[in-house]
Amino acid sequence: MRFDGKVALVTGASRGIGRAIALALAREGANVIVNYSKDDAKAREVVDSAKSLGSRAMMVRADVSNPMQVEEMERVVREEFGRLDILVNSAGITLRRPLEEVTYEEWRRVMEVNLNGAFYVMRAFFKLMADSGGGSIINIASVAGYIPMVGSGAYSPSKAGLIMLTELAAAEWAEYGIRVNAVCPGPIETDMLREEFTEEQLEIRKRLIPLGRLGRTDDVVKLVLFLASEDSSYITGESFIVDGGMAVSYYLLMEKLFKVGKKILEQL
Repeated sequence: MRFDGKVALVTGASRGIGRAIALALAREGANVIVNYSKDDAKAREVVDSAKSLGSRAMMVRADVSNPMQVEEMERVVREEFGRLDILVNSAGITLRRPLEEVTYEEWRRVMEVNLNGAFYVMRAFFKLMADSGGGSIINIASVAGYIPMVGSGAYSPSKAGLIMLTELAAAEWAEYGIRVNAVCPGPIETDMLREEFTEEQLEIRKRLIPLGRLGRTDDVVKLVLFLASEDSSYITGESFIVDGGMAVSYYLLMEKLFKVGKKILEQL
């Protein structure tokens, strides 16, 4: 197993992509800290599943947007494990709203969790990772950090900021043996996605993706495991898009629209 004896922290690990990553790391031998902010029951389910895989797993409740709670989480991890080798910043929220309708509080909240939260966690755990001889940080950003997701409010700006934070940390922390990379998923089939879009909207999105399907959590997990492992030991400061070709499909979509012709133009 690739991560025997390694200690991994996954934020936002009680559901969705974070949950899948935590369990995959446990399956590969890592001792996993399951961070969550609200749902004790779901976090406990992840921990129990990780333990059944042989992981020395534990759950730590902390809102990543609260620096004091993040510092306390670092203290708990340091006391319990004494090291940290892998950090996955997966905690994130979204709020669909046109920019002119986004309240100041909504803007601040999305930025606090998606961007500031990742920074707070990285900063809090930097010394522990450095003292452990280095390690790998993987930030779960989004293809929306490259392409503005219309109507997503602060989401696209927060993920764009996370991509730049990834690059900056990679440059500054390389001397400590800490690699920092980002994974930028497109639409992945999770509870969060289904809360945002109707089934009809998801079917339309699926048809616009060149590979013809929505992403699965496993599509993200496999890349995260690679970036967390020694197989990627010479890779840092990179952001990897996992979106089935969506980001590069403008001209493909245009060609499809050409074939539809006047019918679609009448509806635009």
